[in-house]
Amino acid sequence: YSKPPVVTPLWNFPELPLLLVDTKQPKSTKAEVAKVGNLKEVHPEVTGALLNAIDQVTISAANLITSEKYDEDEEAGQAHLGKMMSINHGLLVALGVSHPRLERVRELVDHAGIGWTKLTGAGGGGCAITLLKPDVSKARLRKLEQDLDDEGYEKFETTLGGDGVGVLWPAVLKNGTDEDDEGGVEIDQEKFLNAVGNDGVERLVGVHGKDGERESWKFWRVDGH
Repeated sequence: YSKPPVVTPLWNFPELPLLLVDTKQPKSTKAEVAKVGNLKEVHPEVTGALLNAIDQVTISAANLITSEKYDEDEEAGQAHLGKMMSINHGLLVALGVSHPRLERVRELVDHAGIGWTKLTGAGGGGCAITLLKPDVSKARLRKLEQDLDDEGYEKFETTLGGDGVGVLWPAVLKNGTDEDDEGGVEIDQEKFLNAVGNDGVERLVGVHGKDGERESWKFWRVDGH
Protein backbone atom coordinates (compact mmCIF):
# COMPACT_ATOMS: atom_id res chain seq x y z
CA TYR A 1 0.00 0.00 0.00
CA SER A 2 1.58 3.26 -1.09
CA LYS A 3 0.46 6.51 -2.61
CA PRO A 4 2.55 9.49 -3.74
CA PRO A 5 2.64 12.26 -1.12
CA VAL A 6 0.23 15.08 -1.84
CA VAL A 7 -0.07 18.39 0.00
CA THR A 8 -3.46 20.05 -0.50
CA PRO A 9 -3.89 23.64 0.75
CA LEU A 10 -7.17 24.20 2.60
CA TRP A 11 -8.01 27.87 2.10
CA ASN A 12 -10.24 29.73 4.57
CA PHE A 13 -9.76 26.96 7.13
CA PRO A 14 -12.32 27.34 9.96
CA GLU A 15 -11.31 28.09 13.53
CA LEU A 16 -11.40 24.81 15.45
CA PRO A 17 -11.03 24.80 19.26
CA LEU A 18 -8.57 22.08 20.27
CA LEU A 19 -7.17 20.56 23.42
CA LEU A 20 -3.66 19.24 22.78
CA VAL A 21 -2.48 16.64 25.28
CA ASP A 22 1.11 15.44 25.58
CA THR A 23 1.19 11.91 26.95
CA LYS A 24 4.91 12.24 27.84
CA GLN A 25 5.28 8.78 26.32
CA PRO A 26 8.35 8.52 24.05
CA LYS A 27 7.62 7.08 20.63
CA SER A 28 9.40 5.85 17.53
CA THR A 29 7.88 6.58 14.14
CA LYS A 30 10.10 3.88 12.64
CA ALA A 31 8.75 1.29 15.08
CA GLU A 32 5.12 2.23 14.44
CA VAL A 33 5.58 2.13 10.67
CA ALA A 34 7.20 -1.29 11.05
CA LYS A 35 4.15 -2.50 13.00
CA VAL A 36 1.86 -1.57 10.14
CA GLY A 37 4.26 -3.13 7.66
CA ASN A 38 4.26 -6.40 9.56
CA LEU A 39 0.47 -6.35 9.82
CA LYS A 40 0.23 -5.82 6.08
CA GLU A 41 2.43 -8.84 5.43
CA VAL A 42 0.23 -11.09 7.56
CA HIS A 43 -3.16 -9.55 6.68
CA PRO A 44 -2.69 -7.62 3.42
CA GLU A 45 -6.36 -7.31 2.46
CA VAL A 46 -7.55 -6.21 5.90
CA THR A 47 -4.69 -3.76 6.32
CA GLY A 48 -5.29 -2.31 2.86
CA ALA A 49 -8.98 -1.85 3.69
CA LEU A 50 -8.10 -0.03 6.92
CA LEU A 51 -5.67 2.28 5.12
CA ASN A 52 -8.19 2.97 2.38
CA ALA A 53 -10.81 3.76 5.02
CA ILE A 54 -8.43 6.25 6.68
CA ASP A 55 -7.94 7.89 3.28
CA GLN A 56 -11.69 8.16 2.74
CA VAL A 57 -12.27 9.62 6.21
CA THR A 58 -9.56 12.22 5.57
CA ILE A 59 -11.09 13.21 2.24
CA SER A 60 -14.57 13.43 3.79
CA ALA A 61 -13.28 15.65 6.61
CA ALA A 62 -11.47 17.94 4.17
CA ASN A 63 -14.59 18.23 2.01
CA LEU A 64 -16.69 19.05 5.07
CA ILE A 65 -14.55 21.84 6.51
CA THR A 66 -14.04 23.48 3.11
CA SER A 67 -17.74 23.41 2.30
CA GLU A 68 -19.49 26.79 2.19
CA LYS A 69 -22.23 25.29 4.36
CA TYR A 70 -19.84 24.33 7.18
CA ASP A 71 -20.14 26.46 10.32
CA GLU A 72 -17.67 25.72 13.10
CA ASP A 73 -20.06 27.29 15.61
CA GLU A 74 -22.93 25.04 14.59
CA GLU A 75 -23.25 21.93 16.74
CA ALA A 76 -24.28 19.46 14.01
CA GLY A 77 -21.34 20.34 11.75
CA GLN A 78 -18.86 20.16 14.60
CA ALA A 79 -20.29 16.81 15.69
CA HIS A 80 -19.97 15.48 12.15
CA LEU A 81 -16.29 16.45 12.02
CA GLY A 82 -15.72 15.12 15.52
CA LYS A 83 -17.25 11.77 14.62
CA MET A 84 -14.87 11.46 11.70
CA MET A 85 -11.97 12.14 14.07
CA SER A 86 -13.21 9.33 16.31
CA ILE A 87 -13.52 6.98 13.34
CA ASN A 88 -10.00 7.90 12.23
CA HIS A 89 -8.67 7.13 15.70
CA GLY A 90 -10.49 3.79 15.80
CA LEU A 91 -8.96 2.79 12.47
CA LEU A 92 -5.49 3.70 13.76
CA VAL A 93 -6.14 1.61 16.87
CA ALA A 94 -7.03 -1.29 14.58
CA LEU A 95 -3.65 -0.85 12.88
CA GLY A 96 -2.00 -1.23 16.28
CA VAL A 97 -0.37 2.21 16.52
CA SER A 98 -2.09 3.54 19.64
CA HIS A 99 -0.79 3.30 23.22
CA PRO A 100 -2.46 2.92 26.65
CA ARG A 101 -1.53 6.51 27.52
CA LEU A 102 -3.29 7.73 24.38
CA GLU A 103 -6.31 5.56 25.08
CA ARG A 104 -6.50 6.94 28.61
CA VAL A 105 -6.75 10.47 27.21
CA ARG A 106 -9.60 9.36 24.98
CA GLU A 107 -11.34 7.68 27.92
CA LEU A 108 -11.10 10.81 30.09
CA VAL A 109 -12.40 13.03 27.29
CA ASP A 110 -15.25 10.65 26.48
CA HIS A 111 -16.19 10.48 30.16
CA ALA A 112 -16.21 14.28 30.39
CA GLY A 113 -18.32 14.46 27.23
CA ILE A 114 -16.59 17.56 25.90
CA GLY A 115 -15.32 16.49 22.48
CA TRP A 116 -13.73 13.95 20.14
CA THR A 117 -10.16 12.67 20.42
CA LYS A 118 -7.60 11.10 18.11
CA LEU A 119 -3.90 10.34 18.24
CA THR A 120 -1.48 12.42 16.19
CA GLY A 121 1.45 11.57 13.96
CA ALA A 122 2.55 7.95 13.81
CA GLY A 123 1.04 7.14 17.20
CA GLY A 124 2.73 4.97 19.80
CA GLY A 125 2.79 7.86 22.27
CA GLY A 126 3.36 11.55 21.75
CA CYS A 127 0.27 13.76 21.61
CA ALA A 128 -3.47 13.43 21.25
CA ILE A 129 -5.80 16.16 20.02
CA THR A 130 -9.38 16.75 21.07
CA LEU A 131 -11.86 18.78 19.04
CA LEU A 132 -13.89 20.59 21.67
CA LYS A 133 -17.65 20.84 21.39
CA PRO A 134 -19.12 24.32 20.82
CA ASP A 135 -19.91 26.15 24.06
CA VAL A 136 -18.27 23.44 26.16
CA SER A 137 -18.74 23.96 29.89
CA LYS A 138 -15.73 25.69 31.42
CA ALA A 139 -16.25 23.79 34.65
CA ARG A 140 -16.17 20.41 32.88
CA LEU A 141 -13.11 21.45 30.88
CA ARG A 142 -11.28 22.55 34.04
CA LYS A 143 -12.21 19.24 35.71
CA LEU A 144 -10.81 17.30 32.75
CA GLU A 145 -7.62 19.33 32.77
CA GLN A 146 -7.19 18.65 36.48
CA ASP A 147 -7.65 14.92 35.87
CA LEU A 148 -5.01 15.08 33.13
CA ASP A 149 -2.64 16.92 35.46
CA ASP A 150 -3.19 14.31 38.17
CA GLU A 151 -2.21 11.53 35.76
CA GLY A 152 0.95 13.25 34.52
CA TYR A 153 -0.24 14.63 31.21
CA GLU A 154 0.55 18.10 29.88
CA LYS A 155 -2.22 19.95 28.08
CA PHE A 156 -2.59 23.06 25.94
CA GLU A 157 -5.74 24.83 24.79
CA THR A 158 -5.35 26.23 21.30
CA THR A 159 -7.18 27.07 18.08
CA LEU A 160 -6.47 25.57 14.67
CA GLY A 161 -7.08 27.86 11.71
CA GLY A 162 -8.36 31.44 11.76
CA ASP A 163 -6.63 34.71 11.02
CA GLY A 164 -2.88 34.75 10.52
CA VAL A 165 -0.34 37.46 11.27
CA GLY A 166 -1.86 40.84 12.12
CA VAL A 167 -0.54 44.38 12.25
CA LEU A 168 -1.89 47.44 14.00
CA TRP A 169 -3.89 49.40 11.42
CA PRO A 170 -3.51 51.79 9.65
CA ALA A 171 0.05 50.69 8.92
CA VAL A 172 2.17 53.28 7.12
CA LEU A 173 5.76 52.81 6.02
CA LYS A 174 8.03 55.82 6.63
CA ASN A 175 11.58 54.98 5.65
CA GLY A 176 12.65 58.19 3.97
CA THR A 177 12.60 56.71 0.45
CA ASP A 178 9.29 54.97 -0.37
CA GLU A 179 6.98 57.80 0.66
CA ASP A 180 4.10 59.57 -1.00
CA ASP A 181 3.21 63.27 -0.81
CA GLU A 182 1.72 62.74 2.65
CA GLY A 183 4.94 61.30 4.02
CA GLY A 184 4.19 57.60 4.00
CA VAL A 185 3.13 54.53 2.01
CA GLU A 186 0.34 52.22 3.14
CA ILE A 187 1.56 48.69 3.89
CA ASP A 188 -0.65 46.37 1.87
CA GLN A 189 -0.77 42.59 1.61
CA GLU A 190 1.75 42.50 -1.25
CA LYS A 191 4.36 44.46 0.72
CA PHE A 192 3.78 42.24 3.74
CA LEU A 193 4.16 38.98 1.78
CA ASN A 194 7.32 40.28 0.09
CA ALA A 195 9.04 41.13 3.39
CA VAL A 196 12.09 38.86 3.75
CA GLY A 197 12.41 37.01 7.05
CA ASN A 198 11.70 38.20 10.57
CA ASP A 199 13.96 41.23 10.13
CA GLY A 200 12.07 42.30 7.03
CA VAL A 201 8.71 42.02 8.79
CA GLU A 202 10.04 43.92 11.81
CA ARG A 203 11.34 46.76 9.62
CA LEU A 204 8.02 46.89 7.79
CA VAL A 205 5.50 46.69 10.63
CA GLY A 206 7.52 46.41 13.83
CA VAL A 207 6.09 48.01 16.95
CA HIS A 208 9.38 49.81 17.55
CA GLY A 209 9.39 51.59 14.19
CA LYS A 210 8.23 55.15 13.59
CA ASP A 211 5.19 54.26 11.55
CA GLY A 212 2.65 56.58 13.11
CA GLU A 213 -0.39 55.77 15.24
CA ARG A 214 -2.19 52.49 14.64
CA GLU A 215 -5.75 52.31 15.80
CA SER A 216 -6.78 48.72 15.13
CA TRP A 217 -5.59 45.32 13.93
CA LYS A 218 -5.56 44.35 10.25
CA PHE A 219 -5.56 40.68 9.18
CA TRP A 220 -5.05 39.18 5.75
CA ARG A 221 -6.12 35.78 4.52
CA VAL A 222 -4.33 34.52 1.42
CA ASP A 223 -6.92 33.25 -1.06
CA GLY A 224 -6.37 30.12 -3.07
CA HIS A 225 -6.01 31.82 -6.45
